[in-house]
Amino acid sequence: MTMRTLAIALSLTIVTLFNIAQAKPAYTTDQQAYLEAEKAFKQGKSTEYQKLKQSLANYALLPYLEYEEIKKNLNKNSRQAVDDFIQKYESSPLSNRLRWDFVRLLAKANKYDLMAQYYSFGSVTSYDCMLLNHQLKQGKPISALSEQISNLWNVSKSQPKECDSVFEKWIDNNQLQQDIAYQRFYQTAHEGPVGLLSYLKRYLPRDEQYLADLWLKVRRNPKVVTRSNFFPGKNPEKEASLLVYAVKRLAWDDRDDAYSAWKRTQSRIPLAGGHTSDVERTLFLALATENNAKAVDMAKDHINDYLDDELVNHWKLVTLLRTENWQTITELYDLLPFEQQSSEQWRYWYAVSLDHLGKKEEAKILLSDLAKERDYYGYKAATRLKLPILLNHTPLIIPEETMNSVRQSANVERAKELYAIERYLDASREWRSLMSKLESPQEFHAAAVIANQWGWYNQSILTIARAQSWDDTDIRFPTAFKDDYIRMGKQVQLPPHWLMGVARQESAYGPRAVSPAGAYGLMQVMPNTAKTFARKFQIPYSHRSDLLDPAINIQMGSRYLQMRYEELEQNPIYASAAYNAGKSRIEQWKTFGRYPTEIWIEAIPYTETREYIKRVMTYRQVYALKLGLDDDIFEYILTTETGDKK
Repeated sequence: MTMRTLAIALSLTIVTLFNIAQAKPAYTTDQQAYLEAEKAFKQGKSTEYQKLKQSLANYALLPYLEYEEIKKNLNKNSRQAVDDFIQKYESSPLSNRLRWDFVRLLAKANKYDLMAQYYSFGSVTSYDCMLLNHQLKQGKPISALSEQISNLWNVSKSQPKECDSVFEKWIDNNQLQQDIAYQRFYQTAHEGPVGLLSYLKRYLPRDEQYLADLWLKVRRNPKVVTRSNFFPGKNPEKEASLLVYAVKRLAWDDRDDAYSAWKRTQSRIPLAGGHTSDVERTLFLALATENNAKAVDMAKDHINDYLDDELVNHWKLVTLLRTENWQTITELYDLLPFEQQSSEQWRYWYAVSLDHLGKKEEAKILLSDLAKERDYYGYKAATRLKLPILLNHTPLIIPEETMNSVRQSANVERAKELYAIERYLDASREWRSLMSKLESPQEFHAAAVIANQWGWYNQSILTIARAQSWDDTDIRFPTAFKDDYIRMGKQVQLPPHWLMGVARQESAYGPRAVSPAGAYGLMQVMPNTAKTFARKFQIPYSHRSDLLDPAINIQMGSRYLQMRYEELEQNPIYASAAYNAGKSRIEQWKTFGRYPTEIWIEAIPYTETREYIKRVMTYRQVYALKLGLDDDIFEYILTTETGDKK
């Protein structure tokens, strides 16, 4: 697996790292005493609390009790207690949490000199401005702070009210440079709120303030640039950016209209080479993603351009695959930078192109090498050559002293106890702190094994990825809950290894995973979906927390995949894509044309969904191997067609 693949995979699977074993364990004596101490403290039972705390003098979670004590009594005179705690528990995230508690208290109390000793400038804009304003009141020259103030002012959004007086003094003292005013204006024009443009207009030279009015019109309706009298020609260089912005926005709304607008208007004002390149890149991507015929000519016209741009090269490839232009694919491959040529995707399609061009032996050699890999293109290569699909399992070998050292680290000991008492957020914070301290691959391996032994599968998977170690498939592809998946697979008549592959992609096999979008559990089920399915299939469900129960979540997620499978022609590619992107998008993408399934997959417009499909299909095959089951998904991908006929 490449680092790019890892980045995509992590950008899609990193969710709130909560996890739990299926059955709630019995608490140890120390764990029970800790929970009782917490309760006594909250209830103000001082004597009982102190007695329990004394019994926990050597317990890993003692810092959490001490933190609550200090926090409860925190005031502007707590410096010594804060310093002592930070020094004593430097390895724990509690140290930084207490630091921030103290910073917030000092900010509220206007104790800025002391606050500055604990605060890292640049962390919170309102605090930055509080400290800058304090320094100005203390007599520090505004010129000495000008760079810091400039960085705060020069953003494409409105800043907090705490910054108003600082900015006023800075501007009144002629510290605002014209180039900074331009920068903020053009940042805001492209990506900021429209209302802020009216405010920033005053900082442009008088003879250029008309540009703000033009930008307001373009932001509201980019089609205005097609009017013959829209560009007054007073400042062609700066007016050019209006045209570039407008056409790029139009490109994703109405491809043909944007293309026509570009052809009609680009000659009206002089454009730099960068402007033209920027617009035509966007136009090509927009046209190619919807299989517009104009993309074919653009791909050929720009065959030598954008060669460092992986996304553009991907869509050149897709356009050429759709037209079966095998010779041009090989020519493009030869032009690519080595890093792109070395990717599994390009190696595979180059080999396939050679095969179509009659260079069978050369293609076979390349595909045979790819077939050794445990990934999407490796499995396709093996299937093409009718070779065995390989699991390539190699267990980790970890020195005992490394294992013991990591297991005995304070972060691990605290994380273990927090995990056991179901404090998943705090356990995750301790684990992140641990990750920042580990150095060697062996240390990451040890941590991954430890998390796996606890049943903290998603954390284990992400930890081993930090070491770029891919071959211990027991850690990377856990088979927990397999009986639930096998049982549910029979009920919904879908392969259990497909269901497990979806879970592996959706949550990194984390039963307690909660996404920013509010999806829960192993298969990332939305609460609204759960309510519907609970009624329809008599699945016990009363609250979203029920989705953190693997048995319930597996039922919900499996039923959802089955529904998409039945709705979308019993096509496993459609169903998997719909699990990620929704049914309506799949219906739209189907209309872009009918092609061999492996080409249709490459032509999925959303990069996220395209990579999602490739990983789910790969994970499905991996889990089939681990369960000892046959699977023909890659045969399906290579021998069928997908999409609607135009």
